[in-house]
Amino acid sequence: MTEPRKTSGSTGGRGRHPNEESRETAALYALGALPPEEARAFEAHLAEGCPSCALDADDFREALLDVVRSTAAESQPAGLRAKLLSRIAAGPAAQPPAEATQVWKRWKEAGPADKLHIVRAGEGAFEPTAAQGVSVKPLSVDPERRYVTMLVRMEPGTSYPRHLHAGAEECYVLQGDIKVGDAVLRAGDYQRAEGGSEHGVQSTEGGCLLLIVSSQEDALL
Repeated sequence: MTEPRKTSGSTGGRGRHPNEESRETAALYALGALPPEEARAFEAHLAEGCPSCALDADDFREALLDVVRSTAAESQPAGLRAKLLSRIAAGPAAQPPAEATQVWKRWKEAGPADKLHIVRAGEGAFEPTAAQGVSVKPLSVDPERRYVTMLVRMEPGTSYPRHLHAGAEECYVLQGDIKVGDAVLRAGDYQRAEGGSEHGVQSTEGGCLLLIVSSQEDALL
C-alpha cells in the first residue's frame, strides 16, 4: 500500500505550495482519480483551510472545463459534452444529502414503553451511512428532545465530516482510536462538545466503536 501524498507544507510565491507533489495531488483530486483514502485525507486538509491546495484544485477543475469546452462537439456522442461540463463543475463527487450521512435524523422509534429499556448486545443492526465505512446502531431515541443514544462504528482509515452541534454531544470511546482536532481519543476516553460548538473532520487509523449521545438537529458544514 502506498503512502498518501503529502498535502501540507510551507507556501511561497502567490500563496501556492512550492512542491510539485502537492499540485499533483490537487490535480488528481480534480480529476476524481485519487484513491478513496487519499481523497479523504485531501478533503480533510482542505477543511483545515489550506488556501493553496484549494486554489490548485479549483484551477485544475477550470482547466478541465476549458478542455471539454474546446473539444469539437461533433467528436462526442450527443449530450456527453454537456454531462461532462456539469460533472466537472460539480467537483470530484457530489455531496450526499445530510440525511444520508446523519441517518439518525430520521429515527423516531423511542423503544418499548417499559420504564426499563434494554438492548442486548446481539439485538439490532448497524445501519450504513453515506460516510464511507461509518455505520450506526440506535440504542434509544427521545423524539421530544430530538436526541439519540447510539453506537457509531468507524472502519480503519475512515473519517466523519465537519459538523455543527445543535446541542451538547457526548462521546465515549469503547474501542479503538479517533482523532478529534489535535487530540487522539482511545478506549476509555470521553469528550463532551457543547451546543454551538464545531467538530472538524474526525478520523480513525485503526477503527473505533463509540457511544454517542447527540442532537438530531446537528448540521454538516
